[in-house]
Amino acid sequence: MTINNNIDNGLPDLIPVFPLEGVVMFPNTYLPLNIFETRYLEMINKAVSSKSRLVGIIQPNNSNQNKLYDVGCAGKIIKFEETEDKRYLITLKGLSRFELISEKTNRKNFKEAQIKWDRFSQDLKKQNINEKFTSLKSSLKKYFKIKNIKVNFEVIDNCNDYNFVDQITMICPLAFEEKQLLLETVSISKRGDLLQSIIESYASQEDISQIVKH
Repeated sequence: MTINNNIDNGLPDLIPVFPLEGVVMFPNTYLPLNIFETRYLEMINKAVSSKSRLVGIIQPNNSNQNKLYDVGCAGKIIKFEETEDKRYLITLKGLSRFELISEKTNRKNFKEAQIKWDRFSQDLKKQNINEKFTSLKSSLKKYFKIKNIKVNFEVIDNCNDYNFVDQITMICPLAFEEKQLLLETVSISKRGDLLQSIIESYASQEDISQIVKH
C-alpha cells in the first residue's frame, strides 16, 4: 500500500531511483545517461511504461554505503534510444527535488523509493530570477583556469538562465558532499552564494599551493 504523504500535485509517491555518486540533477536541467546494467535496464523499462516516466537521481551516502542521502531529484524521461548492443541512451529533464522516506530493492534488483515532494514544492512553479551572477561568473573563470578546464568564457558571460547555478553545480568536479549540500539548499539565490563560496575556496587553496611550490 502506498501512503500519500504529499501535497496534491498529481505526482507519484513511489518512484524508481538510480543511485549515482557525484551526480546531482536539478529542476529544469537535463541529464543524459547511458544505461547498460541489467537491473537499470529493467528500471528504465518500468519507468517508460509508467504514466509519469519519472526516475529519481540520488547519491549514495559514503558514510554508510548501504544508505542513500535524504534528498534527490526526479527527472522525466524525455528522450529514449536503444542501441544495437542493447544499451539505453536516455535524457532526463529535472522536475522536482524530493525527500526520501524509505527505499527497498525490488525483485528486478533495482531500488524503488517512497518519497515526499512537499519540502521542494516551489520546484514545480515557474521561477523568475533576474540575477546576472556576475561575481559567481568571475570566480568561475578563475576556478576553470586554475583547474585547467577548457570552457567557452563567452558562453558563461552570456548565460543568464535562472538555473545557471544548478547547471554549473552539475558539471563542476566538486566533492559529492558539496554537490549534495547544494542540492539540499532550497533557494537558488542561496545556492548561488554557497557555490561561489565553494569555488573561491578551491581557488584559494590552489593559490596557496602555488605560493608554497615557488
